[in-house]
Formats: sequence, structure tokens, C-alpha cells
Amino acid sequence: MRDTRPDILIRPATSADAAAISVAHCSDTTVWKTWDVHGAERPARYVDLNSYQRWLNGGPWMDVDLCADHLRRLAHNGLSLVAELDGRVLAEAELHTADEPPPFGRNANLSVLYVHRNHRRQGLGSALLPHALALAESEHCDNFIVAHAEATDFYAKHGLRAAARWARFRLSAQTDKAQYSTEPLPDAPYDLVRGFSLAIGRYQNAHHDWERTRPGATPDFAEWRHLKVERVWITTGRHRAALILEESPRAPRTAETFLFTASAASAPELIAAVRDLAARSGFDHLYFFAPADFKHKDAAPTEYSQNLFLKKL
Repeated sequence: MRDTRPDILIRPATSADAAAISVAHCSDTTVWKTWDVHGAERPARYVDLNSYQRWLNGGPWMDVDLCADHLRRLAHNGLSLVAELDGRVLAEAELHTADEPPPFGRNANLSVLYVHRNHRRQGLGSALLPHALALAESEHCDNFIVAHAEATDFYAKHGLRAAARWARFRLSAQTDKAQYSTEPLPDAPYDLVRGFSLAIGRYQNAHHDWERTRPGATPDFAEWRHLKVERVWITTGRHRAALILEESPRAPRTAETFLFTASAASAPELIAAVRDLAARSGFDHLYFFAPADFKHKDAAPTEYSQNLFLKKL
């Protein structure tokens, strides 16, 4: 599929593109880092880093083998495109479609749009985005979303508009007299929670975040094998939700929190049970994304927030 620029080729990504995609993502890193057992960072050479340390510098794209594994998994649960210029892969896009309650509905979320730093302002991103939109339309999506929109002027130029602001919150885990029950949450495809809201923990969209938290979604790093993970169905009163608590590698006893619910309105009623379960599981604090206007007397926003841009299709 060729763009209006005849020298730019847009096509589906494959695992064979891993090396070029990794180079594009690594191009923005001017100082590589490593961390000691106490979390202190220091500069390092890329060649001296193992795959785990490369991951910590920016995710699976920072290492060719990890990137290839990521692309193979994405081929089964997402959509990906690359842009070639003069026969070289220099840009990449990744999407997941999800079915969520309003206001998102059936949506496609663009989680990655990355251009090699030495080849920006050459039309590569502008070539990829219309094809990503066309993919969303072919998947019968109502909305096209960029949940983590950094290049806001770029997205506005292509018809997306600021629709929401989400922030990362910190909340203490604490025992409570909340009445609830739990049962194991099976490892299953997204269909298990299709149609659910992700009012607590929504970083990209419900499909992307479900796949990212499934067992085996991340490499089996030895450094992560001791980390606590809780995956349960949690039921309180008439509300039932899928809850995932993942211990943060850089913040021991802190849980990254994802709560999939049939309705976003049920999330406040579930929080006491979530805090109690987290405390009883050995966590001290919860971290999660929520709308920036999220209110809870014990929750404090961190410095991190993100703009959500949207285009109706």
C-alpha cells in the first residue's frame, strides 16, 4: 500500500522487521542506563546491557530479540504497520481494537507511532496515520483514540481532538471491613472481558492493557520472578470485576492496578475491597491511571498525566 508520496511504502509489520524497528526506537536514547540492586542508576554502554536492562530503558523495542517476540504476539492480538522509505523501515505504528462502554465504545487505540529520530519531518508519521485510521474503519470502530498523545499538534493536524486527561494516582493499601469474595481469574483472550470498562488502570485501551497483563505477555526475566501478582475475579454486592495487581519492579510492595468492570460507575464501590485485598496480599500502595478528575479522599495524583485524543469515525 503506497502513500501519496510514491517513495513511502506502508505495509503490515512482521517479526522480520524487528531489527529495523528496534533501531528506530533506540534512536532517541542518547544515554543508556543501568540500575543497581538499590535502584540507583548510572550510565552504561548499550553493548554491556543484557536484555532485561535494555527493556528497562524503554520496553521490548530496545532489544532485537525482545522486539521480535513482541511483534509475534502482536500479530495475534493487535495490528501493526511499518513505513519504508527508500527500502528502509524507518517508522512503526501499533494498534489494538477494543469494545468498551461509552464514551469509548468500539475503538482502536494507537499505542505506538514511532519514527526514527534522523528521519522525522519527512512525512513518515503523516503517511502511517491515515492507514491506521483506515484499519480502524475496516474494523468497524466508532472512535480512533490516542490515549497517550504526546505530539498533540501532530494529532490535531490529522483531525483528532483532545477528549480527556488521565493521571496516575497513588493510593494506600489498607485492610477494611469490606465484604467481598474472590476466585481465580483465568488466563484467557480478551473476549473474557470484552465490553468491560477499565475505569481504574486504563493506560491505553482495555484490549491493550488486558493483553499486556496476561501471563507470558512479558519475558520471563529472572529479576521479575519474585514479584507478586494477584489475578482474581472480585465480587462485592452486585458488582463483579476482573482485578490484576502487579508488583512494580522499581517500587517493591507497590501494585500496578487494573480493574475491569462491567460499568465504570461500579469502580468506586469496589475500591475498598481492592485496597483490602492488596493489603492482605502484601502490598503497601496501589498505583493506577484514572480520569484526572478522579476523586477519593486517600488518592493522590502523581506528577504523571497524559492527554487522550480522539477522532469519531
